[in-house]
Amino acid sequence: MPLRVLFYRDYSAFSGGHLKVWDYFQHVRSSDRHRAEIFLDPASAPASPWQGDPGLVDRYDPEGADILFLAGTDWTALAAHPGIEERIPVVNLVQGLRHARPETPHFGFLSRRATRICVSPAVAEALRATGICNGPIHVIPNGIDFDLLPEGTAAASADVFLGGAKQPQLARALAARLQAEGYRVDLQIEPLPRQDYLARMAGAPIALLLPFAEEGFYLPALEAMALGRVVICPDCGGNRSFCIDGETALMPPAALAPLAQAVAEASRSPGLAQALRQRAREISKMHDIRTERAAFLDLLRHIGPQ
Repeated sequence: MPLRVLFYRDYSAFSGGHLKVWDYFQHVRSSDRHRAEIFLDPASAPASPWQGDPGLVDRYDPEGADILFLAGTDWTALAAHPGIEERIPVVNLVQGLRHARPETPHFGFLSRRATRICVSPAVAEALRATGICNGPIHVIPNGIDFDLLPEGTAAASADVFLGGAKQPQLARALAARLQAEGYRVDLQIEPLPRQDYLARMAGAPIALLLPFAEEGFYLPALEAMALGRVVICPDCGGNRSFCIDGETALMPPAALAPLAQAVAEASRSPGLAQALRQRAREISKMHDIRTERAAFLDLLRHIGPQ
């Protein structure tokens, strides 16, 4: 009988974190040895990826699962089951550097036993540095499904796609400056459905992306690379394994003048732009979703009843 892997989500709106949990849910579903189930918190928004999914259950019963899959603050759903991680194995997907910060609620979960999957080497290093993690730490870099990316063959609708939802004040100021300098800018501030976001990103030769100061991975930069865009993206910690300044991306400080200068550099140097695109595409191919799936399923087969 397949092992029951139980997920939990409190889904308010689309985010990269929810997207990656959805990917892992699909990884489990692809396994003959496991059955993927998920409970959505009653306060969850209706338009989640799991809406109408056959794996959706109407009661959260962690004691009846063979394996628990948790991410973010999902640990709080186990409040009525103290010490359950000593009875039921837990797989904990860790997507952010904030988990290693003592002032966050995530930090308090690190002492609870789990097999932890970190989405980047930077996250794994941060967790190990705390010295309090209970259980093994593995790195499975985030992957992307290349089949879901738009073709990107249409004529460019803008010179620069500016993804600024996480830094709206800087993004608006930067868009104004670039437009004053003659660039056509597609400024994205409001959240978009993922396919719309990717389509707009594909509509400009340069993807100027503004992450938070700290990110566990930052998937949009990798997606832009896979789309063949020239990527301009400040350092955010978790992007260092694929955003390599001057090789796969331009990585100026997250400030108005250096970001605008990077756009000018990429626009006026066709040779540089071509070299960045080529190397970025090569490194993006190392992040195929199938590689992520294979690594996770290899790990999962050693967890739970044998």
